[in-house]
Amino acid sequence: MNAALHNPGGKVKLRLADGVGGDAMFWGENDCYRPILTRKWVNLFTAETRLPNNFVLWIGMNPSTADASFDDPTLNKVIDFSMAWDFDGLAMMNVCDYRATDPKHLLKDGVAPRSKGNLPLIRDTAKQAAKVVAAWGNLDRRLAHFAVDTEDALRRDGIEMWCLGLNKGGTPKHPLYVRGDTPLVRFKEIPV
Repeated sequence: MNAALHNPGGKVKLRLADGVGGDAMFWGENDCYRPILTRKWVNLFTAETRLPNNFVLWIGMNPSTADASFDDPTLNKVIDFSMAWDFDGLAMMNVCDYRATDPKHLLKDGVAPRSKGNLPLIRDTAKQAAKVVAAWGNLDRRLAHFAVDTEDALRRDGIEMWCLGLNKGGTPKHPLYVRGDTPLVRFKEIPV
């Protein structure tokens, strides 16, 4: 990927920690969409660390600066949680896969917040994950339907979802805004 093709904004890019490997998929004009990013690490107490066998899927709002070689602050926190829960890796996906550090950029004229392949890929990945964590935080009301669509599809697929607590409106809390020792709770369907 040529980083100059699409600039999602933001200034914080963190090098991967020692022992952490990464991969990312980009697509669309100018690589403006990042449908999936993965991280895996060496667990010294197990012989294998194959991502598909023991990974947690995190579903956020939208990707920003993280790529195969660099983390952003959200991904850094997500890795800490995932390691503490004894997973060997993670997949990071988002209800909208357009890359922007400011979610308001998803509402700009000419921007499609979610690519056509995003939701099917989330559904397929969720079926392989050992745990699925909803983490999209508070949403602009004009973008909320992307989260509702994602949640509804996963529930129809029989996927159990977890979160780090709920915001006042019932959305799952964003990992950056909770303590590092916050426990997972079931993400229950919110009555409408």
